[in-house]
Amino acid sequence: MAAAAMEDVKRRSPCGFVSVMKVPTQVICYGNKWLHHEDNRRPLVLVVPGNPGSIEFYDEFMYEIYRNHKAKVNVWGVSHAGHVLPPATMDMPDVEDNPTVYLCDGQIQHKLAFIEQHVPQGTPLILIGHSIGCHIILEILKRNPNLNVKKAILLFPAIENLMSCSKVPVISALITVLKPVTVATITAMRYLPRYILHFIVRFYFLVATSCTTPRKNAMRGAMNYFRAECLQACFAFTKDIIDNVKERDNDTMLRHQDKLILYYGRNDHWCPVEFYKDVRKMLPGADVRLCSRGFRHAFVLDKGAEVGCMVSDWIAQILRH
Repeated sequence: MAAAAMEDVKRRSPCGFVSVMKVPTQVICYGNKWLHHEDNRRPLVLVVPGNPGSIEFYDEFMYEIYRNHKAKVNVWGVSHAGHVLPPATMDMPDVEDNPTVYLCDGQIQHKLAFIEQHVPQGTPLILIGHSIGCHIILEILKRNPNLNVKKAILLFPAIENLMSCSKVPVISALITVLKPVTVATITAMRYLPRYILHFIVRFYFLVATSCTTPRKNAMRGAMNYFRAECLQACFAFTKDIIDNVKERDNDTMLRHQDKLILYYGRNDHWCPVEFYKDVRKMLPGADVRLCSRGFRHAFVLDKGAEVGCMVSDWIAQILRH
């Protein structure tokens, strides 16, 4: 078992909230000081989550990378705007009154704003995206070409034709026609005893992903979505990406192919093997890989440390060059 999994009960995540685009945003920062990257020569690994976008899902993944490169890199991760309930001292803009903040373009601007606010200019960046986070990474490369990006690692990249996913009809119904019922039902559950909420979350993970042993950080991340504010933000983002993430951004990928590592799953309903084959043909200069270890799309639920260990090896090779 990877070290991060064994140390789950022994450590506390270095997480907190900052205001980005006036939205309280949860950030996890592994490094010398929380949200302090004092040396712009030290590489920074920046993680952009999938959807749902609580960065707590990625805690074990991030910790494993940091543990393996402790003296060489800092590892930060940024939640999506609105996906984590902030402390009572911070106000979250209402989803209905500020819809664009929580849509896909708003989330892209949110990550660019975070980098501008907190990452010193010239810092060597290793960007890691998961699922729809990979689409955001590609947009970061396109919109801010002046960033010193050494590599962009795209894990299970949901970067094209999301509407074709077999689960979309059910998801679309829950977040559109049935949205009032869905939100009311899920948010009412938060008044149940915590052990019942944990049972509900575990049952959902089992049905949706076949995960039988979710890690504690995955459970913490999931608990945010019993709150109406977070659920509304997540639903707004989900509908927008299903409607609008259609064509793969070939121009950006070709322009930056020397910086890309793409890692596809063998049985992934969001990015099937056919997409992997197409990308390999299109990007002869990119590092395009197909999973041989049986990791699922939602690896963060129970295999974050294992995938983190694998990615750590890739980063070691990047740092040697």
